[in-house]
Amino acid sequence: MEKYDVIVIGGGPAGYPSAIRCSQNGKKVLLVEELALGGVCLNRGCIPTKALYTISEEVSPSRHKCLEKSVQYQWNKVLNEILNDVIIRLRTGIGMLLKGYGVDVIKGKAKFVDIKTVEVNGKAYTGDNIVIATGASSFVPDCFKNDKRVIVSDHIWQFQQLPESVGIIGGGFIGCEFASILNKFGVRVKIYEMMDTLLPGKDREITELLKKQFEKRGIEVNLNQKLTGCETIDTEKVFVSVGVMANIPEFKGIELDKKGIKTDERLRTNIDGVYAAGDVNGKYQLAYVATKEGEIAAENICGKDEIMDYTVIPEVIFTDPEIGVCGLTEDKAKEQGIEVVTGKFPYSALGRSYCDKKTDGFVKVVADKNTEKVLGIHIIGKGATELISFGTLAISAGLKTKDMEKILYCHPTYAEAVMEAVMDVTKKSVHLPPKR
Repeated sequence: MEKYDVIVIGGGPAGYPSAIRCSQNGKKVLLVEELALGGVCLNRGCIPTKALYTISEEVSPSRHKCLEKSVQYQWNKVLNEILNDVIIRLRTGIGMLLKGYGVDVIKGKAKFVDIKTVEVNGKAYTGDNIVIATGASSFVPDCFKNDKRVIVSDHIWQFQQLPESVGIIGGGFIGCEFASILNKFGVRVKIYEMMDTLLPGKDREITELLKKQFEKRGIEVNLNQKLTGCETIDTEKVFVSVGVMANIPEFKGIELDKKGIKTDERLRTNIDGVYAAGDVNGKYQLAYVATKEGEIAAENICGKDEIMDYTVIPEVIFTDPEIGVCGLTEDKAKEQGIEVVTGKFPYSALGRSYCDKKTDGFVKVVADKNTEKVLGIHIIGKGATELISFGTLAISAGLKTKDMEKILYCHPTYAEAVMEAVMDVTKKSVHLPPKR
């Protein structure tokens, strides 16, 4: 039986960084991956979806009056390019990194023999520490399972051709992203969301603008739709996007909660030496949270005392227009009894947005009226998915609005909208008309 300091089960965005970090700290590491390095994120999720998002932007008509654009594409060639020029290249890169750091990699399904031993392809391996990073899979409620039209996000990559119409059940970030992408490829899209807004929990002004832009592009948005079947949906395909379920391995004695494997702030399970990072613990289904959790689990395995901070988690949504949010919304802050002030700056007053013909959107800043600390930054519009890291840094560092006012923001850029929204908190923006 081969012995390791650490066995990592799962080679996705939680698993492979955890394996590398352990190796960087001098540990002998084995990584076991059942399917492909990179996990869902690289092979069927984040990366290919964003590549498809970029291609969908190219397919769209030009926003400039002076240009006439004619685009032709073949769906199978689109998928082949994403597979060969994006996924395989990045997957190969991960493999080279793991090899470079001396991590042993085995392809196969790991089965627990006991709390220190796993069996892969009929051979047993033992580890002083184990990191479970087996991810999650799309969840389809029983009431939708019998309809042959039902698909989940994984199935998009198996299409021989795009359907003429798709009904999307679930107006969360995955549903909205695919609605935006498929619409640009000419698919007729209908969204069905059980709540009274798209992207429940996000800033209301952002979700209202997104709904308006979707409807402007021909996407039908149906809110307050609590469906118990697909009978009322008249589309060629029915895309179910209502959440995921943790891929929990059979492991006698490990403690679970409603979302997955229960972990503490150090990513420890109830079993000594066993950690769980990423979607399998059910805390946040976000690749970058998974990576940070995997790294923190590794640091604690290697004798350090690191804690996962969940207080400032940014989110990005690749719709058109893009969305980036971090921190408290105005409503959430008020629910917590915080007296807030807000600043807002529209893209329609921003020079760069006119250059790009992307004038739909705004930046909204939420601050504590008494301490002046920035509590939340919410952006919808071009560049939002990049700009929000700006907000994450400001909130996590405890910056006040006056601290952000001192920074120079390059011109002409979308970042200037952040500057102007910060200035508007105290009504000092020179590019907004005076408040009456």
